[in-house]
Amino acid sequence: MYLFLISILTIIFAIIAVRDFRLAVFLLMASLPAYLLRLEIIGFPTTLLELMIGVVTIFWLINLTKEKKDWSFLKPWLLPISLLVVAGVIGVVVAPDKTSALGIFKAFLIEPILFFIILRTTLKKFDDAEVALMFLGLGALLVAGFAVFQKFTGLSIPIPWDVEGRVTGIFPYPNAVGLYLGPIIILGLGALSRSLEAEFYPRAGFWLLVTILSIVAIFFSQTEAAWLAIPAALLVTRIFINRPRAFAIILAVPILIISLSVPIFREKILLQDYSGSVRLKQWSETTNMLKDHLLFGAGLSGYQTALEPYHVFKEIEIFQYPHNIVLNIWTELGLIGLLAFIFFAWQTIRQFRSAKKIDSPFYWLTLACLTVLVEMTIHGLVDVPFFKNDLAMLTAIIFACLSWSATGPYARQNVEIE
Repeated sequence: MYLFLISILTIIFAIIAVRDFRLAVFLLMASLPAYLLRLEIIGFPTTLLELMIGVVTIFWLINLTKEKKDWSFLKPWLLPISLLVVAGVIGVVVAPDKTSALGIFKAFLIEPILFFIILRTTLKKFDDAEVALMFLGLGALLVAGFAVFQKFTGLSIPIPWDVEGRVTGIFPYPNAVGLYLGPIIILGLGALSRSLEAEFYPRAGFWLLVTILSIVAIFFSQTEAAWLAIPAALLVTRIFINRPRAFAIILAVPILIISLSVPIFREKILLQDYSGSVRLKQWSETTNMLKDHLLFGAGLSGYQTALEPYHVFKEIEIFQYPHNIVLNIWTELGLIGLLAFIFFAWQTIRQFRSAKKIDSPFYWLTLACLTVLVEMTIHGLVDVPFFKNDLAMLTAIIFACLSWSATGPYARQNVEIE
């Protein structure tokens, strides 16, 4: 029955793609948590999300023969994408488990890169990006709404999180709620501001609901890193990007002083609490391991195996990743992977400056995407904001929206939304 229902959902999605390809792409954006629905096809593991990506890819390839596309947007991204693919291939070669590594390579690298291209070429109309973001918001409403339901009913909270009352939404653990909803809150705040400015009050109401419900869900999930990452990203962006900066700096100083003065906040920031001590032990072991795997890391999905000989803190488990954005990338993709992400960051700044220089009508979206990437980086200092099916796809969506808003067909046209 389970396989039958998955098949029916895939067929329905294919029919939608035939009738309205743009809608299918946007629906996929609302369905990122569909990776949780897993199955096997002829012995090969897959997910409903991958089936949807496959459907979209097939019809996108068919459409390539029917219409001419502008590929100039790819030029700035070719170097970081190429480096990322090369790092992924090497990560598969050096991985202890080639089958698992190939699955990671496909789900976390190839599929997101492919969807980045698909979404970027699908965004054509003036308001396409804003409509696409609303579908992303619909997915957030599902996750946040169920998380709030869990909190007030106590139902469906998995062990051991039920003891603490930490909600997980539709995910298996609480931190996944903050990792997924944090970036969407940033986008929602940008879209809310834009909608109010343009007097699109129904759209503003939608984003107000998304942001409030998502913030409540993150609070109930007790994803403390997200509590810090979201306001910190907004503040950092204000200080280094926007003008005037004086207000943001004046605001930042007392916030920092108060945070370091309150014992519970100071312990969190300085990693003096239990979770902080676990992170420090992880990073110590990982650093020792990387001394012997300096160039290529441990390979894709190879961290736990590679860390075993270096695991000295037996009181903690060996986690799937070291929970630090630099160490995560280094252990999985080596120094080439780190170089790829550096080039992604460099190109992001270039795209932002381009949008600001030409006074793009979608400058707000470019700024929002940049702030999202800052939020993910800050959150990634103590967690894993990329190496997960939905988060890898979410990252691809952010980069596609960033590219479209900064260099797309309407970026240089000073026109108003109809």
